[in-house]
Amino acid sequence: MIDDELDVTDVPFADRLDDFYAPSVSLARLKAPPSPPTPADLLLRALEPPPIKIRHIPVLDLLRPAYRRLAALDE
Repeated sequence: MIDDELDVTDVPFADRLDDFYAPSVSLARLKAPPSPPTPADLLLRALEPPPIKIRHIPVLDLLRPAYRRLAALDE
């Protein structure tokens, strides 16, 4: 006799009411893996630097330390 992988026994629906909506695998498997840490000033790096200067200092040079301080507060 050849094993038929599709040969399954039919279980009446009334017998499955307790576990019909229960997941068949662990839900822990569905968790997203932790994302790698991103630099605090990634947004400043990704955008084109604006042509704005404050007292002859580019605005990105003024914002970068503030972004890094905010990231340090989260840690």
